[in-house]
Amino acid sequence: MAGAEGADRRYWWLLSTIVVLGLALRIAGAQGALWLDEAWSAKQAHDAGTPLAIFLNINHDNNHHLNSLWLLLVGFDAPPLLARALSIVTGTLAIFVAAMIGARRGPALGLITALLFAVSPALVTLGSEARGYAPMSLALLMAILLTDRWLAGEAERSPALALAICFFLGSFSQLIMFFGVCAIAGWVFFTLWKRDGLKVAVNRTLRLFLPSAIALGLVAAIILGAAAARTGFKFGRYDPYDTMGLLHGVSELVQYIVGLPVVSIWWFVLIPALVVLAPSAGVSRIAFHRLAILAFPLVLVLLRPGNVAHPRYYLLVGIALLILIAEFIWLGWRAGGWKRWLAGGTLAAITAASLALDIDLAINRRGDPGAAIRAMQARAPRGTRLLLDRETGIATLEAAAAASHYPLQVQLADCTAARFFFADRFRGEEPPRRIALCGTYYAPIAEARAHGMSGTHWTLYERQP
Repeated sequence: MAGAEGADRRYWWLLSTIVVLGLALRIAGAQGALWLDEAWSAKQAHDAGTPLAIFLNINHDNNHHLNSLWLLLVGFDAPPLLARALSIVTGTLAIFVAAMIGARRGPALGLITALLFAVSPALVTLGSEARGYAPMSLALLMAILLTDRWLAGEAERSPALALAICFFLGSFSQLIMFFGVCAIAGWVFFTLWKRDGLKVAVNRTLRLFLPSAIALGLVAAIILGAAAARTGFKFGRYDPYDTMGLLHGVSELVQYIVGLPVVSIWWFVLIPALVVLAPSAGVSRIAFHRLAILAFPLVLVLLRPGNVAHPRYYLLVGIALLILIAEFIWLGWRAGGWKRWLAGGTLAAITAASLALDIDLAINRRGDPGAAIRAMQARAPRGTRLLLDRETGIATLEAAAAASHYPLQVQLADCTAARFFFADRFRGEEPPRRIALCGTYYAPIAEARAHGMSGTHWTLYERQP
C-alpha cells in the first residue's frame, strides 16, 4: 500500500512539473505585442462594443467568438499577456487533460502524453496567442476523454450532454471543431459496429450525439443567421483550393507539432505509415486516428474547399498525431531491448527539438511589432503620425500603440504629415530598402522577421531631411 502511495506521489509530482513547464513555455511565448491576426481580433471585438454584437455583427472568419468575448472584457489597451491569458490557461489545462487520456492505459503513458503536449511548438504557439485554437483544443481533448471512457464502459452515465457542451464551446472557440466532431462521432460508430453490429452502432451513436447535433445546429444558425441578416460571411483572405498547398499546410503543422527542423511535404508520407502500423503495434483508438489523421485531409481533397494551405486548420491532425506518437513511444519502452532505446531516443529528440523551437518563439516574439512602437517613442515621445503602404497593418500598430499608451495616428494617405512609414510583409515578400514619397525619402530604422507559425515581417522607416 505504501509503495502504491509513493508511486502516486511521484506521478503527480512529475505531472505537476510537466504542466508547470508547459505553462512557463506559454508565458514565455506570449511576450511581445499582438501580431496581425490577434490584433484584428482585438480591433473587431473593440469595434463590436458589446457581447451580443460579437455574435451578431462581426461575421468574419477572424472572429473566434469566445476569444473575442475575452478581448472585449480585457479591453483594446490590455497588456499582451492579459489579452493572451485565456489561451495560456486553456492551453495549460489541455496538458492535464492529455495526461488523463494517456493515463487510461498507464501512468507512464500519461506522463509521456503530457510532455509531448507541454513542449509541442505548435501547441505552445497557439496556447500563447489571443486566438481561439487553445480553448478549442481543450474542448476537443475533453470530448476525446469522455468518449474513450464511454466506449470502455466506464462512464456512470451517458456523456451525451457533456459532449454537446464541449462541442458547443469548442465551435464558438474555433469552427475547425466541426472536423473534430466528425472524427469523434465516426470513431464511436465504427467501434460499436465492429463490436456490436451495424444496427446497435447506428442506434447508440445517434442517441449519444443527438444533443451534440442540436448544439452544433444552434452554432451554425447563430453564425449563418447573423451573416445572412447583414452583409454575409467574410474572409480575411480566401485562396482557391490547391493540393500542394494542402500538403504543405499539413506538413508544416506536423513540423511544428513535433519540432521537426524543416518543412517538407514528405513528412506527410510518413504519417500514414504510423497509422497503418498502429493496430499491429497495439495502439488504441484506431478508428479515431484513421479518421482524424488520414480521412480528414482526404475529404478536403475530395471537397476542394479554399484556404487549405493554413497549417493551423489541421490542428485536429496534430492533436491526434501526438496522442498516437505518445502511445507508440510507451509501447516501445514497455517492449524493452532495442525498442526501448528507440522509444527513449525518439522522446528525447522530440523534446529537445521542440524546446529549441519554443525558445526561438520566446526570443523572436512573432516579430514583435511593439518594437516599432518603441522605436517611434524614442524619436517622438509625445506621439506621431504613421503612414502605412497597406491596410493589413492598421490593427497591428493600433493595438501595439494602445497597449503601450502611445499616441499614434495611423493613416493610409497624406505622406506630407507622416514622419514614419511602416511596411508589413508576409512570407516570401521583401520590403523596399528605401521609399521615395513627397519629394523626399524614408530610410529604415527598425525591422523584424517573424519565425514559426505566427507573425509577419515588418520594417519601420523614418522621413529623412
